[in-house]
Amino acid sequence: MRIRFILGILILLLACALQFWFASAGMFVNFILAALIVFAFFFDVWELVAFILAAVFIVNWQPGISPDIIVFALIPVAAFVFHKAFALAPWVAMPASIVAGFAVLYLALAPASFVPRIGLFGNDLLGSLVFAALVFGTLERLGRA
Repeated sequence: MRIRFILGILILLLACALQFWFASAGMFVNFILAALIVFAFFFDVWELVAFILAAVFIVNWQPGISPDIIVFALIPVAAFVFHKAFALAPWVAMPASIVAGFAVLYLALAPASFVPRIGLFGNDLLGSLVFAALVFGTLERLGRA
C-alpha cells in the first residue's frame, strides 16, 4: 500500500472525528466533504471512489441511499472531473471546487433555507476551507518528498 493512501485514510478518519466532535458542540463544519474534494486533486479515480464509499458508509451507515448522500458522493467526483478537464493550478481550483461543491450541497438539500441561513453556510465554508488548506498542504508536501 502506498504511504499516500494510508495518509488519506488517516486524514479521512481525522475529518470524521472532527466533524462529529464539532457537531456534538452544536457547530456544523463538513470536514469530510472538504477532505474528499481535496482528495480529488491527489488521488486517482479508484482511490477517490474508495474514499467516497468509506465516507458515505460512515456518514450514512443505515441501509438505503438517500438523495442527500448521492449529492454528497457526486461532489468529489465532479471536483475530480473539473481538475482533469481544466488545467488550473490546484491551489486555485481546490478552493473554487470547495466553494462550488458546498453551494451545490446546500442548494440541493435545502434551497429555501439557503439565504436565511447564509451565516451557517459561511461558517461551514470557512472552517472547511481552513481544513482543506491544511490537508492540501500536507498532501502536496508528501508529493514533493
